[in-house]
Amino acid sequence: MATAADEPNMATDRATDAADPPTITLTETEATIRQLLVDVARAIDETNPHNDIDIGINNMTGFEFASHLSTFLTAHPERYGVPARSVHKIESNPDKSKHLETATTKLLGLDIDFVNLRSETYSEESRIPQMQFGTPLQDALRRDACVNALFYNLTTQTVEDFTGRGLSDLHARIIRTPLPPHETFKDDPLRVLRLIRFAARLDFTILPAVETEMTHPEIQAALRQKISRERVGVEVEKMLRGRDPYAAMCMFARLGLVPMA
Repeated sequence: MATAADEPNMATDRATDAADPPTITLTETEATIRQLLVDVARAIDETNPHNDIDIGINNMTGFEFASHLSTFLTAHPERYGVPARSVHKIESNPDKSKHLETATTKLLGLDIDFVNLRSETYSEESRIPQMQFGTPLQDALRRDACVNALFYNLTTQTVEDFTGRGLSDLHARIIRTPLPPHETFKDDPLRVLRLIRFAARLDFTILPAVETEMTHPEIQAALRQKISRERVGVEVEKMLRGRDPYAAMCMFARLGLVPMA
């Protein structure tokens, strides 16, 4: 995941307590990957200038950037100690909740995904959105939780919080939606189940106002109508294999979702 800047950026799950600006301490492997991605973007700019190139990319697809990465590593085999690896394109598959083409490769033992920043437009009938290239703010607001919308800027090496609430929610250990929860859940009711999974895995608390919308008859009807039983099963299985399956099932019961499980 990434945010926009003049050079590539990549999101991470870890943030420090620093407030101005917040930073992340990278491992040696992560630091090498950060430098590599920054250098790839600079090399692309030198041969084909762009205003914004990101790992969450807003002016080319993830597969296009990953292909540049592979070419760059082939041309500089000794600089990073990173061998060029094949890039795999993962086609979109809306039936499997995979709405957007992505690319993946392996760097220093880590799986790295590349995808463009995007905005989404939903219809009343489907949770499958129409996708467009988007701004960092649009990409952050479309996410299911503010704590899941934090980005790490590879150039400045700081955390960027475009929702304005992700860092405070992380410290407070709470989960809320970037947009009004009814809108977030109506667009994609699967987010109800994802927030339960996040809360149980992280031992975070879902805000009462968010939980209220999770029990709204319109949202629960949309969850039954728009989400396949197979996709519900995938989320429930992840909960059961997670850190605290008992907490997840308790939330299911409290929110009246047991029939979905």
